[in-house]
Amino acid sequence: MSDTPPSKEDTERTIGEENAAADAAETDEFGPPFEPKSFGGAFVWARSDSFVATMLRLRAGKQVPVATRGRKDMHIMLTGGRAVLEVIDEDGVDRVELLPAAPVPVPDGRRYRVLALTEVELLTVYAPAPPPPANAGA
Repeated sequence: MSDTPPSKEDTERTIGEENAAADAAETDEFGPPFEPKSFGGAFVWARSDSFVATMLRLRAGKQVPVATRGRKDMHIMLTGGRAVLEVIDEDGVDRVELLPAAPVPVPDGRRYRVLALTEVELLTVYAPAPPPPANAGA
């Protein structure tokens, strides 16, 4: 065992290795079954002809638009963390803080965005919208 203090190069290398390990851990925390996304991760945990259920994880400070196109009877529910639902229309933006275990309906016709105040886990459930009717005479 040497009494010699570590060199500046050894210290910088160790710090660099620790930072790389922390970056890898942050990426891996949204590993399987989550698919990595810019905001965190997502996975479809149940799907049938009548509904789709998706779990989302958002990192603190991230935001994600809530898509309603091609979906009906959509609901979102916060399962962990703190988040705000923004309802965007021509009159401006309304903000509502989501509460854990309190499902919120998300009717189509408006734009929505979820802002993660802390790391967040969110459940979305919706029915796929029926396809448009085919033209019988075309």
